[in-house]
Amino acid sequence: MNTPDASAIAVRDLSKFFVAANGQKTRALEKVNLHVNRGEFVSIIGPSGCGKTTMLKMVGGILGWDEGAIEVFGETVNGPGPERATVFQSFALLPWMTVLDNAAFGLKMRGEGRAERNRKALELLEVVGLADFANAYPRELSGGMQQRVGLARALAVAPQVLLMDEPFSAIDAQTRLILQTELLDVWSKTDLSVLFITHAMDEAVFLSDRVIIMGARPGHVTDVIEIDLPRPRTEETRRDPRFVELTGFVWDRLRGMIKDERTEGRQ
Repeated sequence: MNTPDASAIAVRDLSKFFVAANGQKTRALEKVNLHVNRGEFVSIIGPSGCGKTTMLKMVGGILGWDEGAIEVFGETVNGPGPERATVFQSFALLPWMTVLDNAAFGLKMRGEGRAERNRKALELLEVVGLADFANAYPRELSGGMQQRVGLARALAVAPQVLLMDEPFSAIDAQTRLILQTELLDVWSKTDLSVLFITHAMDEAVFLSDRVIIMGARPGHVTDVIEIDLPRPRTEETRRDPRFVELTGFVWDRLRGMIKDERTEGRQ
C-alpha cells in the first residue's frame, strides 16, 4: 500500500467562470479546495455539470481559471508539465499506429529515440497484459484493451501524477471491474498520485483512499470521505459490509443533490 507523505496536488479557492455568447457570465466552480497526497488515490464524484472534468483539465494545465491557485508538488501550475499524464474517457488512440507506437507516442513527442522508447513502451504493455498485441492496430482490440494501451501510454512517460477522466465509462460492466483491479495493481507498484473522475459510486469507493463529492451550480466540494477499506482490494472487497455501507452513503449524498436540483428546476 502506498503511504501518503506530502501533497502532490493542492487546489486552493479555485473558481472558474464561463462567458456565454450573449455576454452572460456563469460561475462553473466556486472556491474549490482539495488536495491529493503523494502516492494517494483520490476520486471525485458528483452530478453532471458540477465541474469535475473542468477542474481536471485545470490540474492538467490545459485550461485556465479565474480565481484561486493550483500547485503540483509545490509548484504553481502554468500549463502542462512532464510530471503529469492524463488518461481520457475516449481511448484517443491513433488508428494508423500500432499498439506499440501508440504506447510510445508520448516518449516520441519528448524526443526519445526509437529503440529506447520502444523498450519502455513494451515494458508497460507487458505490465498491462498487451505485449503480445504490440504489432496490432487499435481496430483489432476490444474497448478494454484499447484503454489498457491508453494507460500504458500515460505510464510510459514516467509521470508522478496520473489524471484519469472517467477512463472506464465506455467499457462494458464486466471489463470495467477487471480494469479497476488491474489499475490498483499497477498503482500499488508505483509512487503515483492519482486524481480519478467517475460517475460510479462503487468504482470511487473500490479504488480510492478518499472520495471527494462535488455539488453543482456552481461546482463546490460538499464532502470528503475517508475510505477505510484495507488494501490490497480484491473482489472480496466488494462483498465487505463496510464497502456496501460506504457506497450507500455516497449514493445517499448524491441522491439528495439530484433531488434538490430537480426541486429548484421546478421553482
